[in-house]
Amino acid sequence: MPSPLTEKEVNRLFQLLDDNQLIFLQSYLKQSKKSKWLEKLAHKKGIVLHSNVSIDEVWEKLNDWELKEILDGGYGNRPYKCECGITLRYCYIVHHRKENKTYQLGETCLGNYTMMSAELIKDITNGFHNIDLERDEILIRHEQCWDLPTDYNELNLTENLRTQIDIGLPLSSIQVNRIEKMFQHELFQVRRQRERDRIAQLRTRQSTFVNSSNVSSYSHSRTETITYEEVIARHLTNLKQIREYEHRITYPVMLDKWDSVQDMIMDLKRGEDINYSKFLSQMFELLYYLDLY
Repeated sequence: MPSPLTEKEVNRLFQLLDDNQLIFLQSYLKQSKKSKWLEKLAHKKGIVLHSNVSIDEVWEKLNDWELKEILDGGYGNRPYKCECGITLRYCYIVHHRKENKTYQLGETCLGNYTMMSAELIKDITNGFHNIDLERDEILIRHEQCWDLPTDYNELNLTENLRTQIDIGLPLSSIQVNRIEKMFQHELFQVRRQRERDRIAQLRTRQSTFVNSSNVSSYSHSRTETITYEEVIARHLTNLKQIREYEHRITYPVMLDKWDSVQDMIMDLKRGEDINYSKFLSQMFELLYYLDLY
């Protein structure tokens, strides 16, 4: 999760969203906070939430204070009024289901009216803070043009997640982690097949590389003396590319090759000789593997 954004930064990033994205995000945040309220209240009363039990059924069991809305009047504004008469920027709209009464409350009166403990209210507001951090992450990823992992395209995602993706709103790391856990088996199968395809493609490219004129231009005898400075001058750009994308190297054989390339660089730095042909071969294999060549 990123550090909290300032209000000014949040407002700026909101301006980058279109109407559909803004409406969806606000609705998602509102629902998330209502769910967090319900989760904390249910936990307090010892009620375990199950995916096959509807929210209405849970509320029937709780028959307690239900969060309807959290209103934000904006920086420097206090357009709302608490039941006690004080003006508010943030206003909690809560409904007591048993009494069938709705109240507008500030955070202080929230405890007084609902008789919730200070500890419970702190748990709830901390949960709200984490939801705001998730909002910040989505906004930052949107500005940075975050791309959806291609593995997710064929997954049977929920309607809300699919809508979020279709309108071009990034997923948060919380949502990504949830998808990874929910579709662990499917994603393993997809990624294993993709790795097989990548290795097959690598072998084809490597064969082409060995027979191409490019190799002859880099052909050197096994015992040719080459210095660290010469290698850096010739291949620094390629090595930086591999370093930038090394997190994508998952195949054990390729990880070994990357370790070998780095070891040879260190050997040269110490003034030792290396097998330059092997260095070139492994470096280009890595570039092919990462689709950088």
